Amino acid sequence: MSEENYNPTRVTLLAKLKKTENTEAWLEFESIYRGFILSLIVRMGINQEDAEDISQAVLTKVWQKIEDFEYNQNKGKFHNWLAAMTRNTVRDFFRTKKNFITGRDSVEYQEEYLSIEKQVLPDIENLAREEWVLHITNLAWDNIKDGIYETKQEVFKMVSREIPNKKIAQKLDISEASVRVYKAEVFEKMRTEINRLNEELG
Repeated sequence: MSEENYNPTRVTLLAKLKKTENTEAWLEFESIYRGFILSLIVRMGINQEDAEDISQAVLTKVWQKIEDFEYNQNKGKFHNWLAAMTRNTVRDFFRTKKNFITGRDSVEYQEEYLSIEKQVLPDIENLAREEWVLHITNLAWDNIKDGIYETKQEVFKMVSREIPNKKIAQKLDISEASVRVYKAEVFEKMRTEINRLNEELG
């Protein structure tokens, strides 16, 4: 990926977001972070329909509160700020929704929320860290894959599925030495891109 094709840095993007009329910046923000927010909510054990509603509420809160976030590379990561906002939004969502549910459904809903509140929300930072690693890895692959020819892509995909080098070589009709070389090349590109994205978006 060439320098001129890089997305704006996180600091630049957040600066743009503080100008609420900047629609392009908000669309870019959603394309980068919506998946992370949604996967984090689903990871909490919340059903897909509610997770979609909550993720939209989180994005709305970000739009309202982005000016409260001040970037400091020596302090908390931006994805941790998002995780904290997601945690608070989950709490608000359940506490509000239970007021509109009656009878047995109300009891079951309350039990679901209490389970999440006691077992999941206190561990939100660890969950966010794990989900961020997955999210940033997927972003990195999407960014670099078009610049990697097909055989190397297949090697990387098979390695990711923990298929042994020997079987990869047989499936792709290449030598094991080539598998090792291709794997090293792609992993180095991935490492570089992941580091860049963490620096810009994390």
